[in-house]
Amino acid sequence: MSTQERNDHIAAELQNLIRNLIDPNISPRELLRHEQMAWRLIRNDRFMSTNSHDVSRRLAALVERFRVENMSTFGDTVKDLCDKILSNPDHEVTQSEQDVLWSLLDFVLEMTNEPVQNIRRNRGGMDRRRVHVLDAVDDAERLSSGACTPSSNAAEGEIDWVALLSEDFVPPLSPGSSSSDNLSDWSDTDDSSGTSTGKPELGINTSLDLLDMNHVYERAMEEAEKVTLTSEPHTFLPSPPRSSRSNFRITQPQVLTLNNRHRDRLRQSRLTSLPPLQPPKLATDVEPSVQDPERLPRLVHSYRWGPDVQIFTKPSSPHPMANFAVSYGQFLKRNVCGLIDYPLPSTTSESYLLREILFMFVRPNTCRFFEVNKITRKITVRENVSICSVTEGTIRHILNTEILRALRDMWKLRRVIESNIMYLGYGSTGTLGCFLYGLRDLLQPIIASLLEYEVFVHKEPTKATLLDFIGRFREQFRELHILRRLVDDVVLDIGPRYLRSAFLLSKLYRHTMPRVPHQKLATALLMISLKRYCNIIDAWWSRASLEDFQNEFIVERVDDGDVEQNGTVRRRSLDEVEDPRVREVFAQVQRCPFYRLLLEHALDSGDSQELLANVGLLGEMLSATNDTKPRSLFEELADQLITQVKVYSPRMPSAEEVENIDPKEALTQENNNQVLAAASDVVNPDVRALLVSWVDERMEERRVSKELRKPLLVSTLLKRLEGATGMQLRVELPEALGKILLRRQTLANVYAMRAYTKELQLGGHMRFLRHSMLLEAYFVLLPFYQTLFRRIESGETWTRASQLTSELCEVQYTHHPNFACDMHFQVTSRVKSGSIKVYEALDGLEIAYDMSPSLHRVIRRRHMDVYNAVWRLMLKIKWALWKLENMPFIRRHKGDPYAPLDLLGLTVRRLEILRFWLIYLINSLHTHIMQCLGQRIETRIEKCTNIRQLKNLIDEYTTVLKNFCLLSDEFAAFRIALEQLFHLVYVLDMEWTSCTSYLSDDNDALSLDTSVSDDGSRESSGKGLEYLALNQVGEIELTYIRCHQTLGEILNSLVYKDDHGFLTALEVAINTSVPY
Repeated sequence: MSTQERNDHIAAELQNLIRNLIDPNISPRELLRHEQMAWRLIRNDRFMSTNSHDVSRRLAALVERFRVENMSTFGDTVKDLCDKILSNPDHEVTQSEQDVLWSLLDFVLEMTNEPVQNIRRNRGGMDRRRVHVLDAVDDAERLSSGACTPSSNAAEGEIDWVALLSEDFVPPLSPGSSSSDNLSDWSDTDDSSGTSTGKPELGINTSLDLLDMNHVYERAMEEAEKVTLTSEPHTFLPSPPRSSRSNFRITQPQVLTLNNRHRDRLRQSRLTSLPPLQPPKLATDVEPSVQDPERLPRLVHSYRWGPDVQIFTKPSSPHPMANFAVSYGQFLKRNVCGLIDYPLPSTTSESYLLREILFMFVRPNTCRFFEVNKITRKITVRENVSICSVTEGTIRHILNTEILRALRDMWKLRRVIESNIMYLGYGSTGTLGCFLYGLRDLLQPIIASLLEYEVFVHKEPTKATLLDFIGRFREQFRELHILRRLVDDVVLDIGPRYLRSAFLLSKLYRHTMPRVPHQKLATALLMISLKRYCNIIDAWWSRASLEDFQNEFIVERVDDGDVEQNGTVRRRSLDEVEDPRVREVFAQVQRCPFYRLLLEHALDSGDSQELLANVGLLGEMLSATNDTKPRSLFEELADQLITQVKVYSPRMPSAEEVENIDPKEALTQENNNQVLAAASDVVNPDVRALLVSWVDERMEERRVSKELRKPLLVSTLLKRLEGATGMQLRVELPEALGKILLRRQTLANVYAMRAYTKELQLGGHMRFLRHSMLLEAYFVLLPFYQTLFRRIESGETWTRASQLTSELCEVQYTHHPNFACDMHFQVTSRVKSGSIKVYEALDGLEIAYDMSPSLHRVIRRRHMDVYNAVWRLMLKIKWALWKLENMPFIRRHKGDPYAPLDLLGLTVRRLEILRFWLIYLINSLHTHIMQCLGQRIETRIEKCTNIRQLKNLIDEYTTVLKNFCLLSDEFAAFRIALEQLFHLVYVLDMEWTSCTSYLSDDNDALSLDTSVSDDGSRESSGKGLEYLALNQVGEIELTYIRCHQTLGEILNSLVYKDDHGFLTALEVAINTSVPY
């Protein structure tokens, strides 16, 4: 590389370096100045003195670091490139030039930023970049060494390509001259003319390689670029886009013959070769252009708001104090003798400031006096800006204390309204929407007042002052601040929708408490916010349909397939994975009395309305109100609230008195009155009727429109509440709502209880369950259950549920024809039902009772579980009594019945006594249970007034039944001891059968050998002695005694320690009969 080429290369790279280090938006003149300063530093040897040994050590340390980090290839590449920079094979270099090269290496090493870490992060990409750099260096060496120089051409030698291509350009500048990144705007015509030599055969037969031609054209374009830069150094227009030089390539032209056999020159076409096909690139993300018509005016006028621009407005008066803002700054400067630089504030007129304030209320944006940060959503007052007659500090203090808070409040309120109403923001609910509509209604008078004042500023600029504006709007600003505080307190931005709605209502309810300054305002907002809940309650009241499309109501409909819960409503609950903050808010809402009022009514009406819709009584109930035009709950609530507030003042203003009269409507009314007055002088009635007919029609339409109920506005309600009394109100709204809901629910409960008692026959169902499952009518079921006991003991197959159901229905049908077919058996355990022990097999059986969904909501599954548990216990007791009572007395040979008993007779007598003991104990338990089963719940059902009382009655009855029958968890020890008694009955039955088989005289196979003694009596021989040796009477008797004692101890503890007084009679009966 020659010295000139190296200087040119250094100049190009120096330009790129300067552009990367300075601001890209710098002007061309500043760029040229920086380049000239850089060339002066480079040309001065004193600035380039570098310690080559220090640079060598740093370079060796970097190469060693690469080797240690297993990146020796990168270290070798760096070392080779540095050697090539320092070596110059063309000629000897001077010491100054050598210092320049060492300084260049020193600069490159200083600019290196974590090379090892960068390579480690992107090893593959850095390796490809290393190979690309090495290839570029090799190409440059081959080009400079002339290894690829083509053979000389006579035609080519006659043409000086460099002179030809640069004949229209100014000679190249020195390396210290200016340069630019802008390219010349060459057209296709210029390019084609520039590449043509005027001799086609010379262009075709040229021997220059593509790399040589590319180098020639690059040199030419550099010269053109320098000429363009130096010709217009002071332009302020944006530079045309510059294409990369590496993309500029000139390829060898080819000859294309188009259907010419003789191949004359006229048919030859010189076309460049097409590039090879490339795979499709990834789709480019295109950002659509937004056409903003206000962008240009905003850009044009925004220069007035720049921090480096000062504008001084001419004062409106020649008085010296009219320009006090600037005069005071000048006075401060003179007073400190220039030691402190007090900047003079930019000044403007007071009307300009007022219009900016009004503009900020409507659409906040950065302007002369205010700066808006859209990211942090914060408005601040600019510094060093004032009006002519007031100092900058004073005007900033006034704006910060009097205006800025109102601006922030209005911006916050507008943003909340727009995000949740106009743009349907995420998390918006119907309740929040009603609240924000009311909020917007309250903001309309303030906005109208601001617009009126803007007209006043435009018409009377001298009378409109900042102090007058603050004085007029002080009350509106206070109201804005109250509304802002309400929004911050009641609007929740976390949690599900139903929690946000309930939180809003509960918070507004807290603001309606007495001693709250803005109680009436909060009452009006709570009234309008309840509109969504009132619509949902109305739909549930009239159609039994929960029309909660946004899932914001406090209850939800259950549609999970459960017979008991399907179609009903239940209270909302949070998921287990909810945020702790959401759980805390939900707990706070549940403690609110207003929330509990709504929840209680929703749960009660959920049961009653669904029931009435199922049995067809909903329409009859609605028609019983005798209202030709049924009103909505919201309208009733508004009227009830006004009625209660009228107690404070009978002269409470009406809605027409507080509403603002429309100027257009007032003008129309005045015109109508003038027409009627003019027509009154007409004598002919036909002509008079023709003149005033249209006026009469218009007045009739106005009268009809007045009769129609207008929607309730928050501003109207607030004015009426404030006009009623100046004192604080009681909590009127919850009281009014409670009265209306209570009146509705009372009517619904009357029809609901009628449906349960008459249409659904709940009392008959409960009586049938008591007779069949509590075995009150056991005499009807005795043949069926005795047959069932025998089948179980015989071991035959008896667990066919359909057969058992049909037999039970056949037995009960004659006594209960309306309910017998709804009961059927279910086998719950095949293992237990396969036992031949009755008390074990019964645990595998269950009775199911089919009922309508409305009955399932009061007679639930847990109630049927209690009925089944009592049914199994009673069957076990009935089986034990049946088994003990059917044990026949053992009769020996016919002898003297009053003779003293021998040892065998005493054993049989002990067995009989044990039987009597068991009969007494089980009868005592049976008597205790029957005391509870004798209660008549159907008589108490008729006294219930609502469904909740009915549910509580059935829950209470089943709980008492479960506890009285000792089936709850706290009586588990007693049930275990009772199971041992049932086992003992089974063992006693086997022992009784064994004794009978040994001592029976009728059975020849088992009869005892007897012999007649001298006195004529018969004596037993070996069979009797064998029974005496093998009997288990003593063990059975001892087991019974222990069981009896255990039951007595358990009952004694339950009665006297746990205070279960209902077990006193059973405890006395068992503890007073303990054997031994």
